[in-house]
Amino acid sequence: MKFGVLALDYDGTIARDGALDPDVRAAITAARARGIVVILVTGRILSDLKQSAGDLEFVDAVVGENGAVLAFPNGQSRLIGDPPPQVFLEELSRLGIEFKTGQCIVEADAALAPRILAAIRELELPLVLLFNRGRLMILPQAISKGTGLRAALNTLRLSAHNAIAIGDAENDHDLLAACEIAVAVGWAAQHSKRKRMRSCAGKAHLLWPLISNTRRKR
Repeated sequence: MKFGVLALDYDGTIARDGALDPDVRAAITAARARGIVVILVTGRILSDLKQSAGDLEFVDAVVGENGAVLAFPNGQSRLIGDPPPQVFLEELSRLGIEFKTGQCIVEADAALAPRILAAIRELELPLVLLFNRGRLMILPQAISKGTGLRAALNTLRLSAHNAIAIGDAENDHDLLAACEIAVAVGWAAQHSKRKRMRSCAGKAHLLWPLISNTRRKR
């Protein structure tokens, strides 16, 4: 395999308590200097991500909202999923359920899942629930980190066969499965570390071996 793409989850993988590890930022800069395309793949709403990580130009592309939104350093963005139905948002408000919306995603506390699922069934909406630690994400059907990453790779004319993915949580399964090599960090959810997925510890420490073995492109 010719390593050319690094797909990174954000929270819990390269960031702690929302803050990007400085050593990881340096490792990403080094990777890009060697010609490796770095794509951040996160469940976060882009505006929230910018508040935590700052300028997003330190990567080549961002797959946000768990695969529903693509963003690039040149300011271009693309919505892959549909915005949440207004009738659904109105029903959540009527039920007194606290939630947050992005361009496509709806976020809430995971403990509210039974009530939200009941609302979706009552309204007969094509929405799915996805858990990420203590948070719940409500998305259109067929949207995932994997589909978002594939859309980003197609836009950049790159192949998943040249990609390594690193993740840690329940919503990273599709991301890890979409790439030629999958790496689950040492503290990852147990299912993410099974079968063909490699496991490693540390944040920047998991990037430097990948980078150092890659020749600089001229």
